[in-house]
Amino acid sequence: MARISSLLEYYADPYVRARILEYCGAPGGVAAGPTCADLAGLTDHGARIATWGRAPRYTTARLDALLAAGADISRSLWDEKSVLIHLDVDYQNADSPGEAYHHPAEVFFKLEPVYRAARHVLRRFDLPLLTLMTGRGYHFTGQVPLNSPAVDRLAALVAEPPRWQATLPSRRPPWLTTPLSERHARAYVGAGMLVEYLAHRILRRAEPRSPIPVVLNGVVVGTGLAGRECTSIDLSYAGDPMDLRHMRVAFGAYQKHRFRPDIVAHRGASERRPFIAVPRGDESLEHLLSHGREFAHAARAARRRSVQLPVVTQGVVALFDAYAASRLAQSHRRFYASPRRSVAEGDALFRALPAALPACVTRPLGEPNDWLLQPTSLQHVTRALMAGGVAPRDIAAIVHARYAAEYGWGRRWAWLDAETRAEFDVRVFAGLIEAGADRGIDFNCTSAQEKNLCPRQPCGQDLRVDRGRLLEAVHG
Repeated sequence: MARISSLLEYYADPYVRARILEYCGAPGGVAAGPTCADLAGLTDHGARIATWGRAPRYTTARLDALLAAGADISRSLWDEKSVLIHLDVDYQNADSPGEAYHHPAEVFFKLEPVYRAARHVLRRFDLPLLTLMTGRGYHFTGQVPLNSPAVDRLAALVAEPPRWQATLPSRRPPWLTTPLSERHARAYVGAGMLVEYLAHRILRRAEPRSPIPVVLNGVVVGTGLAGRECTSIDLSYAGDPMDLRHMRVAFGAYQKHRFRPDIVAHRGASERRPFIAVPRGDESLEHLLSHGREFAHAARAARRRSVQLPVVTQGVVALFDAYAASRLAQSHRRFYASPRRSVAEGDALFRALPAALPACVTRPLGEPNDWLLQPTSLQHVTRALMAGGVAPRDIAAIVHARYAAEYGWGRRWAWLDAETRAEFDVRVFAGLIEAGADRGIDFNCTSAQEKNLCPRQPCGQDLRVDRGRLLEAVHG
């Protein structure tokens, strides 16, 4: 194979294009028939801030144009033929956000225990999810065809259609006419509940083996040897409308370090060539780090590696059975058995909170934009209010009421669903506590200071007391 010197040369390879199409749902990588609803692409390297939340959306017929523009490409989680099972594992360092680009070998070896834990848990459930190596972690993805009875079991986990489904017509581009059934929307939410359980299993296995903390959904941790670094198991997409969330395509170019020089903080790293998102497969980590994500290797791999999303129906059924008997499922059932509160009721609950709450709890509630959008603050508020005896769904109602108040949100809640987001985040953090996966080890004043949650004003409070109340209230 001739040397490939640029991203455009790489994208011009017909095998690369075929693999990208295959990952988008086109069997065998043929041009006709991708089953993903749409694509998203980032192409403007001159933009001040380029994020997936602001990425333009395109019909799948525009793939060639995106490739010709050297785009960073993602496909929708919304698939016309399947419900996707998806999980991210990423390195995170609040003090050095560009660490994965400066020192990729060190970062990926720190991730390795979580990667191995994920592979172990997936094998236990016969879930051969396709694993992509990205710029700072891994994506694990499979599919359950919509004509499978397993989709009905997923949908049955959800008592009513998600509230974001009703607002779908106002969000989607005029050319996106794919219908979304209530069954499909509910199954997406149910799949998120199963993936949450999968994340618990991975977390429990990985924690004793990982050299750095392991968290869910990007929570910031306290200070360690190399800053506030951790491995994040991320399923936060499940708290948003399915039509808005996308995932990076296999054999596509990972360019976050180029689009976001503000977080890389090092010109040399931001000017590095794109990394290619390649299947992990059986190749050694050393080889993948040294050569595997480069253009030429990825183009060779595209000739021999299928990236069609595996059908994982059998594994999802096994996962469903294990989940149904779990403490997390009990937590979910209690959450949704509690009454759903209106915004007015949530606001009344907020105003009835004790005046003696510490400032690290009252500040996010009093300044929700953007404190209450941060997973770290949401976890902290959930822990503190549960310690005070507030039921998780009532905490979600309080958060929703704060989102509903006028705090300069712009059009955020016109696109996202505030109640769904509040319920999902609180449910996840409450579930960690009620299932015994979160023992509140870092629920103390020192950790709150290290996470920048503490306003650092004398308050006379000791969060260790609240931690004791929390564990007593939940576990007796």
